[in-house]
Amino acid sequence: MRPAGYSGVRLLSNSICQPPRLLATLIAIMCWAGPWPVWALSDAEKTWEQLQHDGTDAVDTGEYWIAEPLLTKAVIQAGIFGFADLRLAKSMGELGRLYAVRGRFTDAEPYLEEQLFIKENALGRDSDQIIPAIGSMCRFYLLYGTASKADPLTEDILSFVEGKLRDPLPLAQKKVTFQKGVPLEGWAGTAAPAMRDPVIDWAITCDDLGEIYRGRGNLDLAERLFKAALTIKSTVLGNEHLSLANSYDSLGEICLARGDNAMAESFFRDALGCTEKILPPENPEVYARLDKLARCLIKLGKNPQAEELYLRAQSFWKVEPSNCGNEARALFALGSLYVDERKYAMAVPVLQQALQLAEQYNGPSSIALVPYLQKYAYALYYFGGKPEADHLKARANVIAGSPR
Repeated sequence: MRPAGYSGVRLLSNSICQPPRLLATLIAIMCWAGPWPVWALSDAEKTWEQLQHDGTDAVDTGEYWIAEPLLTKAVIQAGIFGFADLRLAKSMGELGRLYAVRGRFTDAEPYLEEQLFIKENALGRDSDQIIPAIGSMCRFYLLYGTASKADPLTEDILSFVEGKLRDPLPLAQKKVTFQKGVPLEGWAGTAAPAMRDPVIDWAITCDDLGEIYRGRGNLDLAERLFKAALTIKSTVLGNEHLSLANSYDSLGEICLARGDNAMAESFFRDALGCTEKILPPENPEVYARLDKLARCLIKLGKNPQAEELYLRAQSFWKVEPSNCGNEARALFALGSLYVDERKYAMAVPVLQQALQLAEQYNGPSSIALVPYLQKYAYALYYFGGKPEADHLKARANVIAGSPR
């Protein structure tokens, strides 16, 4: 699963034809240095562990001038264990991380490629555990490295995952009991223990890459990744796990970006329904999903349905107040909807209450108040309250630093 131009070896009949570039250099260094002393394996391991530990600590504390020589020695020391040993992969990866942290992405790339190559040798190219490593390499390529190398690797990930999903995944016999209001964490699904970590890691990898591809505008590849993640999670975790709501939400965003608002509505409804089954109504995630669905409905011209959602949201914080200002946001959204429908008599009291709550949460001079003041002023103007509307607009201009 290596991209074009990848420095790793090619496998022919499961045999190594030639060492990759950095490993070839390492071999040369080892040969130049002469015969290695005959150490007990434990001594060699202790030396490597110390170098790796000290080098990693130096990276984490920002002492890069100390970290680089230590990690370079750790790479050479790890060569003792062989070129299919995960310790060598770890040293290569940490040295690559050091260069990436310092913004030396060109230097980091070959070390991270070698890390992946060694992991493939150690675990096997068809190992369930190799997918996250390939995903990490793709992530680096897309965000910092040679982006053209990412697509072939991503296709390899999808081919592997989609191929595995055609076969039934082993599930545990015992089902999980779900409790309303209690978020599901960790392994709330039904995967057999031996399958849990690798399979869920596939979903995490697909979701992560999907977000990156969506941000880059590659909606087709992002959609495939999100759908693969959704299939994994629904199969392994069941249909009532909060992580499924994230997948529905991501697929809804893809539909919005394509202008397919009707399909987006379907996904956003699934996201909200899944979230409400698990989280209490006062949880910020519930309103975030409701608001996204309502906005989609407004785009579709389904204002009465959007209004119904925003009215329902008014009851979310009866038991426990929001700690993030969602009461004000919900009222503002409802009042704005009334303004758009020219129902100014209904909009004015709602926007007034929204402004009061926003002031309580943000303070009387916060920049966050500006849209509340402007929208309330607009509603008042058309409701016949021009003097008060002018006062609110002037206050908004002062807060925003505008001369008018």
